[in-house]
Amino acid sequence: MGRQLPVRCRPPHGWAVDSAMRLLDDQVGVVDFGPYKSLFVSVIGRGSICLPGLPCQAPMTAYPSRNIRENSKNSLPKKFLKLTDLVEMLQVGYQLTTQGKFAEAVLKFHNILLSVPLLIVESKEEMCEAQQLMGICREYILGLQMEVARKELPRRTAEDQIRICELAAYFTHCNLQPMHLILTLRTAVSLFYKLKNFKTAASFARRLIDLGPKPEITTQMRKILAACEKNPTDAHKVQYDQHNPFVLCASSYQPIYRGKAVEKCPLCTANYMPEQKGQILLRLQGIGSWKRVHWTPNIPRTVPLSFFILRFC
Repeated sequence: MGRQLPVRCRPPHGWAVDSAMRLLDDQVGVVDFGPYKSLFVSVIGRGSICLPGLPCQAPMTAYPSRNIRENSKNSLPKKFLKLTDLVEMLQVGYQLTTQGKFAEAVLKFHNILLSVPLLIVESKEEMCEAQQLMGICREYILGLQMEVARKELPRRTAEDQIRICELAAYFTHCNLQPMHLILTLRTAVSLFYKLKNFKTAASFARRLIDLGPKPEITTQMRKILAACEKNPTDAHKVQYDQHNPFVLCASSYQPIYRGKAVEKCPLCTANYMPEQKGQILLRLQGIGSWKRVHWTPNIPRTVPLSFFILRFC
């Protein structure tokens, strides 16, 4: 009965929304907090409980604290979001991708990406896992957005067909799960074969076979590969060089080859063309613009993950 409960009767200091907004602005360049509104509301909603009082009296509101036993003047709210929660959301995103529901999948990965800076990590191992999670979401958002854009392109001229093939080729260079990479490679093989770019189609077919797909897919790819090897030429010039390493611009969907200047998003490290410096670069998240990133040398473990990301990168 006399045990001190881990609750407080006033909102914890960690709920200073204006401070959180300043931190997100300073650390990762967020300037549009519209997408964060629902997350902030969720934080506040999950961080409070209602206690019944006397009859005919309004319930009392209390705020669970995770450091109540430390007798600290700066109470910290309990964790409302765990790394495991985001991993579960990631699995849902994978399922939506497999089902071809790309728009829904992008929203799911987008929500994960926005949520990661609000995580509270307790160890460097958790920090590394969260960074890996951000990288996965970045790759899927970029790839799925390209795929949606490809499907919306017109197909009237040869230039249209070439651009469609280029986007399909770029998609195969996103770091996806093997089952999803197989789907992207099958699309690229089909499109390049129809374009009569047999040499490039053959390279995609070889990559697909190396992934060990189902036997029927392997048989189909071997037939296409044999046909392409009879005439190993490309009928059209495509802006795609498989032998020259590159990263993709997350805005223009153009390759940035090794040795070229590149700008990076301070949050998810997405790549952009240098001429886009100063413009909206957090396009994958839709929340901010490019700015120089600052951080402090001494970082406590109970601050948002964005501190960890910028500190250890």
